[in-house]
Amino acid sequence: MCGIVGYAGNKSVESVLMVGLACLEYRGYDSAGIAVIDHDELEIRKEKGKIKALEALLREKPVRGNVGVGHTRWATHGEPSQINAHPHTNEKQTIAIVHNGIIENYMQLKMKLQSLGYIFLSNTDTEVISHLLSMELSAKKTVKEAFLSLFKTIQGKWAIAAVFEREPDKVYFAQDGAPLLIGKGKREYFLASDLSALVRNSTEVCYIKPKQWGYFSKEELVLFDFDGNDVVPEMKKQEAKWEDVDKGGFPHYMIKEIYEQAGIFRKIIDRRIKENGELDFSEMGLSKEILSKVNRIVIQAAGTSLHSGMIGKHYLEQFTKIQTDTEMSSEFRYRNPVVEGDTLIIAISQSGETADTLASIHEAKAKFLKVLSMVNNVNSTIARESDAFIDTCAGMEIGVASTKAFTAQVLHLLLFAMYFSTIKWMMSDELRKELIDEIKQLPTKIEYILNKAPEIEKWAQDFINTKDFVFLGRTYNHPIALEGALKLKEISYIHASGYAGGEFKHGPIALITSEVPVVCIANKSEIYPKMISNIQEIKARSGKIISIVTEGDVEAKSLSDYCFEVPACHEFLSPILNVIPLQLLSYYVAIARGCTPDQPRNLAKSVTVE
Repeated sequence: MCGIVGYAGNKSVESVLMVGLACLEYRGYDSAGIAVIDHDELEIRKEKGKIKALEALLREKPVRGNVGVGHTRWATHGEPSQINAHPHTNEKQTIAIVHNGIIENYMQLKMKLQSLGYIFLSNTDTEVISHLLSMELSAKKTVKEAFLSLFKTIQGKWAIAAVFEREPDKVYFAQDGAPLLIGKGKREYFLASDLSALVRNSTEVCYIKPKQWGYFSKEELVLFDFDGNDVVPEMKKQEAKWEDVDKGGFPHYMIKEIYEQAGIFRKIIDRRIKENGELDFSEMGLSKEILSKVNRIVIQAAGTSLHSGMIGKHYLEQFTKIQTDTEMSSEFRYRNPVVEGDTLIIAISQSGETADTLASIHEAKAKFLKVLSMVNNVNSTIARESDAFIDTCAGMEIGVASTKAFTAQVLHLLLFAMYFSTIKWMMSDELRKELIDEIKQLPTKIEYILNKAPEIEKWAQDFINTKDFVFLGRTYNHPIALEGALKLKEISYIHASGYAGGEFKHGPIALITSEVPVVCIANKSEIYPKMISNIQEIKARSGKIISIVTEGDVEAKSLSDYCFEVPACHEFLSPILNVIPLQLLSYYVAIARGCTPDQPRNLAKSVTVE
């Protein structure tokens, strides 16, 4: 949630901050603003709406300088408006603050500050920070003393950046639960919430850990802990490339990332499957001895990652015969789950910063359970705070609606279940070889599906005015029905519901009319006849049928109004192929309806607040 940038160097700070904000706009786009030290005076520019609105304001009222901070907002406290946009200042406008996260005790702090005569202009929780710092500095404290006092006062999970007129060459920063990174260039330092904003100019990166803070100028980076002790910055080589964050000729990040899936699968296969067929999870760090003692698995995740976890449950139970449950992270931590020492918690998060998932990891560790995380960012908080992690290798994902990260998670859950099965001696060599051979064919099959994308693009025109969709799937593809519905909701704003096919007649069938398209995932499998029954039930009620079927299918195709064929594959692999036409459907319907798929309303890429 929200994007923070900062800069100190010799370049025009306005240009650097605006480029950084453009890279982070997927984290929030309700409003945007910058604070710049211009000739030792603080200048604020902020505007409601997307970054283009701020760009227009800066053309009218440009700023000069080489030090500043910026912010793109996803609203938590206070509606999107120019007043609620960041940065926020103290009354004298000598301090400017940008903030990601939530200050949980802000109302008590605000009431106390108001009783002391401090005037608030916004409805945000952020503004208390600028006033608290101002109050400490007015008591003749140093900036360092003011920050150390602030950390003892505010509660929640957050990250902040600040500039002060009294120290015009420095950018201050701190984090306690929301990501911040420092990038190093040539006599310049950059600050951002995400690596994507640092790729262009940084040669090295320092990942700021929880309860660390400090400042940088163009010459130095200084780091402390929350007790004021010096911390040596850990700089790492910045290895991401600009093409990782560039659209590469595609109109949107989402469609670019959909098309990247075949290449990503080739990289995953090369990394995970050795020439002798053994599976390589060498970075994981959990020994076979520890895994051999696991008698129960709980997968906890949120959103799209939860759907991949639901498929992972099928794989783990099928291949290891270990009871596996899936839990919503937001519920898991609050219901005091019944778990024992032989339970393995698997946490799945694309960003590695998902607040609910991280909180559930803390809950699990408090119960002395082992936590294995699956993340797409190995430098993330979730990766650091887990006992072990698996890199899902999807590459940087910028589109708010997750696509390539989802399929990479599903493939890794399949491969991990197969790896785990060798420890439990539960999978035959024949099945293992068969699956590995089929996995190696997935990139080619994905490309085959993507080459047929124009079929779905044409269909999308028929759904511009559709108000409701239903998605149906069974067993391995029930989570794909949920994922297809979620994607459509996220970016086209059409109400959509996903159901297990067997539950359809127990209520949801009441929704069906000639105005309601139903997406039926009906690959050839042992439950194919059951899905045909679902299709017949829909047909009898005049519903529009969109079917996803195995290439060469005749029966389901003859009953469908729209039919998309995917290559034949083992049922275990069908979710990976079936989800891609649903990703394309959601994208093209959104485009047909005039929606912006990379910036769906009310959403942000990384959910770092609970």
